[in-house]
Amino acid sequence: MKSRTPVITNFGRDIRFRPRHWYAPRSEAEVLQILDRHASGTVRVVGARHSWNPGIESDDAVIDLRHFDSVETSTSDDGTVWATVGGGCRLKTLLRRLRSQANVTLPSLGLITEQTIAGAIATGTHGSGKHSLSHYMEEIRVAAYHPESGRAMVYSWTGGPELRAARCSIGCMGVILSVRFRCVPRFLIAESMERRTDLEAALSQEAAFPLQQFYLIPHLWGWYDQERRVDTGSRRRSRWAPLYRLYWLAWLDVGFHLIIKFLVSVLGRDGPVRGFYRQVFPLLVARTPPVSDWSEQQLIMEHELFRHLEIELFVAAPQLREAAAYVREVLEVFAGTGAISGTLQTQLESVGMVARLEALAGSFTHHYPICFRRVLADDTMLSMASAADESWYAISFITYVEPRDKFYGMADFLAQSMAALFRARPHWGKYFPLTGPAVEHLYPELATFRALCRRVDPGGVFRNTFLERALGFDAPPGAGAGDAGQ
Repeated sequence: MKSRTPVITNFGRDIRFRPRHWYAPRSEAEVLQILDRHASGTVRVVGARHSWNPGIESDDAVIDLRHFDSVETSTSDDGTVWATVGGGCRLKTLLRRLRSQANVTLPSLGLITEQTIAGAIATGTHGSGKHSLSHYMEEIRVAAYHPESGRAMVYSWTGGPELRAARCSIGCMGVILSVRFRCVPRFLIAESMERRTDLEAALSQEAAFPLQQFYLIPHLWGWYDQERRVDTGSRRRSRWAPLYRLYWLAWLDVGFHLIIKFLVSVLGRDGPVRGFYRQVFPLLVARTPPVSDWSEQQLIMEHELFRHLEIELFVAAPQLREAAAYVREVLEVFAGTGAISGTLQTQLESVGMVARLEALAGSFTHHYPICFRRVLADDTMLSMASAADESWYAISFITYVEPRDKFYGMADFLAQSMAALFRARPHWGKYFPLTGPAVEHLYPELATFRALCRRVDPGGVFRNTFLERALGFDAPPGAGAGDAGQ
């Protein structure tokens, strides 16, 4: 059960630590033993390590759930296929087994399939045009602590505030042993690429292409729309689908990223980056005719091929237009190619950040397309799209530059200013520079979430320093409205 403690490094290599204890348990009983053994310490769970913040860090104990990778499907009387999945199962393995066992798939899928199911739901992993994966979980089994005895036990949540909290808990409600959810029949996605004149043109296509994602191209400041819809008129993938997959792999997943790496890491100058996007990029990214392929092929990219760092900010749909205009202006100021406009000046004055942007002007040239994805409202407490009914847009910023100090400066500014101006929420599994006071007003149910965590983890075993600070656990237990302990 216990192995020699390794040095743990995340995908982006911005997190590196060695815990005193490292475990790879094979049974729930072993997990409970570990929790009892470390009831006065700190326990965190690692999955695929595809995250960019210190959420996985523990100087005490780390649990690897690699052996909790079972996938069991069953069919109810109404024909619904249910899947019960071990928390350590990677999404790529899960997709393959769902296909072989029942010809079904996940109801929602993001860009990457390297993550474990527990890691994906714990951080609100999402695709475009649907809810996050967290939203679809209908049962979550968790190893945590009894509120009175303090002994480790297994909880099974199938409803109520506990399930809503556990659907996206950032690991604060215990060790996710397994999840259960409804599968959907495998489906085809028809996809094409179009250039758009502006954001409005891209948004106007949402009804026709509800699964679309679109990109703002830096320095060109043009928009490209990856049109996507469920193809209900076909029963098999397009004859050109294999060639399309090869095109995406060779050109976009590999070729484009090699160009970016060369421009920013070898040449290391801003001029060629701007010139590439203004003069070359429009020639390389052409309009493509619709191609249909299975969702588990069409919706993913091979982002894990090149090490990078990402921050992703979520804004509610009514604020998207203003937020997108703000992003462009701020990036131009950071690149030294634009000045602070009157509108931007007024916005920054309202949150006291004019001088800070002036000091950062010309410090960083952003070099990667900014991706926009629509996420439907989640029935959770803490996923980035948690809301009663309105959808959210995720805005992604990626860097391939190392060292990353200048990108951090831009990411910090964007996260802090957009949280104040647009109530923008950073992704829990990516770079996360906000702390408790700034996070508190973004999530109306945060106090309730903290109280539920304290109930099943009275000793704070599942919280490290980063989570204590980010989620405001250092505040008095009764602080905030809606405390679940009342």
